[in-house]
Amino acid sequence: MIGVVLAGGESRRFGSQKAFHQLDGKPFYQHVYDAMKGCGRLQQVVINTNAQLKEGFDQKVIVDDSRYQGLGPLTGLYTVMTELPDDAYFVIAVDTPFITVEAVNHLIENFRGHTTVYRDDEQIHATIGIYPYHLKQTIKQHLDHRELRLRALFDEATTYIDVKTVPGHWYLNINRPEDLKGGERHDRTNHR
Repeated sequence: MIGVVLAGGESRRFGSQKAFHQLDGKPFYQHVYDAMKGCGRLQQVVINTNAQLKEGFDQKVIVDDSRYQGLGPLTGLYTVMTELPDDAYFVIAVDTPFITVEAVNHLIENFRGHTTVYRDDEQIHATIGIYPYHLKQTIKQHLDHRELRLRALFDEATTYIDVKTVPGHWYLNINRPEDLKGGERHDRTNHR
């Protein structure tokens, strides 16, 4: 299984590039990358981004397929599937900097070959999920038809894991600077 940090967004609502925003002395992308590496169960972890941001990362970077640039997470997933064929891909959006090793491991433990994602009472966290390789052609079709939501990949076999099965607020999605106010109080040390 390949770990993928999705870091190609435009960060319009945040006001600056989220991937590089500092939190506890590290950029967001490094927090996500470290949690994925820290689980010790992924063959490798890569950063997926666009051509404009590629020089800003210290890790292995896979740049979005130019045919689909700017079309969101599906582009990143499809591009990594094309460049690094494997059985499955664990994707985490860069704007989830509180993600923990425990949360990564828990999703991997519940993966049975089908799309596996976290959810809470309000939403499905599609950008914290595992997507199998067999979806590659479906993803390409969705991109070609501009059906760009990750949820378009869900079917009756999709596994949903409640975020409450892992303690903490590690799943917080940071879209605006003010979203950090609640998250910064979250103690991440117990679950790293």
